[in-house]
Amino acid sequence: YNNCRYHISQISSASSIEIIRERKSKVNFSCGVSINNLSLNENDIGDFKTFLKLSPPLRTETDRNALVQGLNDKTIDVIVSDHKPEDEENKRLTFAQAETGASGIETLLPLSLELYHNGSVELETIIKALTSKPAEILKINKGNLSIGNDADFCIVDINKPWVVRKDKLISKSKNTPIEDKKLQGKVLNTFLNGEELFKSE
Repeated sequence: YNNCRYHISQISSASSIEIIRERKSKVNFSCGVSINNLSLNENDIGDFKTFLKLSPPLRTETDRNALVQGLNDKTIDVIVSDHKPEDEENKRLTFAQAETGASGIETLLPLSLELYHNGSVELETIIKALTSKPAEILKINKGNLSIGNDADFCIVDINKPWVVRKDKLISKSKNTPIEDKKLQGKVLNTFLNGEELFKSE
């Protein structure tokens, strides 16, 4: 398997960052992080909120800060949505019995932009981690508007304020971990192969 590319899907701890940072100086591989672990920590779980029972789990603020630093110094290559929706019935159980996972695809961009708005991460770093870096890892003609690439893109207002309401989410599963959270940044239009597929109301 010497010619295989190795990708670590979702790291979540400061200790992982330290190991990966050291190994990346010697081995060519990539890694990603869930936007949940970049934006939230174990304190957000509060009174065992099952909508925040995720995999990998939310960790300490120290871990979260280490992940942000790992994104800034390019130890982390990509940000992922960790979109693992669950039926609400499977979440409205005790914390131990509830399924892990949450809806995340619709809030990936605005949660990522929160890191820009609060001064934690440069905008260019965020955009690359969401677009061109994943395409580069997968070796597909997407992720930027270079000649010859697929015309898959979004038009975004990075400053547009909105509040997450589960009844407004398009996903059939409404178990978002950030219900009622105020965010800044919204997708206005989505295009696939140059054709508009989505337009915000």
